[in-house]
Amino acid sequence: MSDLPDAAPASETVDQKVLRLRGEGQPYARISRHLGFSRGADAQKAFVQALGRLSASDAQQVRSEELSRLERLAGRVRGDADQSDADRARRLKMIDRMRTQITQGA
Repeated sequence: MSDLPDAAPASETVDQKVLRLRGEGQPYARISRHLGFSRGADAQKAFVQALGRLSASDAQQVRSEELSRLERLAGRVRGDADQSDADRARRLKMIDRMRTQITQGA
């Protein structure tokens, strides 16, 4: 028996998993490990792709939840006095990129 993750199931199953895990508030890095991806960015890309395959009404709901989640994250980053201004700016820029990717299909 191998310690390697099982091969990824069909695309719909991956879509459902990534949407469910993100809906539970799991960070992309954890989703990535769960699904056997090499980077958190791969899980984020899978989330955006899954979002694009949802019906318009379902996509609107998921998009709204994700944008709310990203706004809460941005608030925590802005309030983190332990980070340097440069680190804070870098993280906020990354959050803005994620917002843009999520709203492009709207």
